Amino acid sequence: MMHFRKCVTMLAALAAMAAAFVPAQADDYPNRRLTMIVGFAAGSGADILTRYYATKLAEATGQTVIVENKPGANGNIAAVAAKQSKPDGYTVFFSPSAGMSGGKFLYANLGYDSQKDFVIAAPLLDVAFTLAVGANSPAKSVAELTALLKSKPNARYGTSNSTALAATQVYKTIAGFEAHQVAYKTTADAIPDLADGTLDFMFIDGTFGVGQHKAGKIRLLATTSTRIDSVPEIPTMREAGVGNYGFTVWFMIMVPAGTSPEIVNKLNAMFTKINQTDETRKFLSVSASVPLTGTPAEMVKKLDDDIKVWADLAKGGNIVPQ
Repeated sequence: MMHFRKCVTMLAALAAMAAAFVPAQADDYPNRRLTMIVGFAAGSGADILTRYYATKLAEATGQTVIVENKPGANGNIAAVAAKQSKPDGYTVFFSPSAGMSGGKFLYANLGYDSQKDFVIAAPLLDVAFTLAVGANSPAKSVAELTALLKSKPNARYGTSNSTALAATQVYKTIAGFEAHQVAYKTTADAIPDLADGTLDFMFIDGTFGVGQHKAGKIRLLATTSTRIDSVPEIPTMREAGVGNYGFTVWFMIMVPAGTSPEIVNKLNAMFTKINQTDETRKFLSVSASVPLTGTPAEMVKKLDDDIKVWADLAKGGNIVPQ
């Protein structure tokens, strides 16, 4: 009888262990805490956006949503962590398009393949980037900055993510000047150097840049796409005379490859509903962003198109993966 009881106990334990490895089912998903990984530091523009969506996802699911900041390597550390997470829908990646589309053209050992290691669950938003200089910079316009950079052999610019690097490369190519890159772990780390003139310029996401501009720490000269509602006086790069300049970055929710289509579609439906609210539109408006909606299949094509643009950019700018 004792042997029988031990066998029953062991079988029950094995059954419990087996159940833990059964893929999450869409009909009861989600039924526990979720984690949202983001490759930027707390307090950054991307972090502000991430926490908004994490809050709304928690409201939609009735579950706790934890934001996990993994800054560094232009977002690659976070991407690798997201790739290695269990494909059960409980870890989602708040990802910028620039890293997913341009990473392989910038880094020789990226650590992930955006087209093979991830599934796009939902688009979130388009965000404008801004061209910024220090508050005491002699450049009061893009034209003045361009003239300054062309006359300065040791000009320097800062970057803290792939988007800023790409936006700079487009500017350099169209305007026709050279400058030295200084890489930072976070945008906030670069602000003191931008403010005191150590850096001549830097492209910063509008969500973070507008706040620094209004605080008097930096001066915004232009936006990379459309004008921003909260600073309507700031022109676009095109309006400022930089050829046919146009550059935006979009954010998406990604999950590891192998996540069931049912869970992917459920996530898409939840984020689509979040983005259709007036509250989200209003929040994004003051954050230099606009909401995006679309199916996972549509977003795959959008990412593929971005990769083609990056391929041309890398070729035209003689960018070699480092």
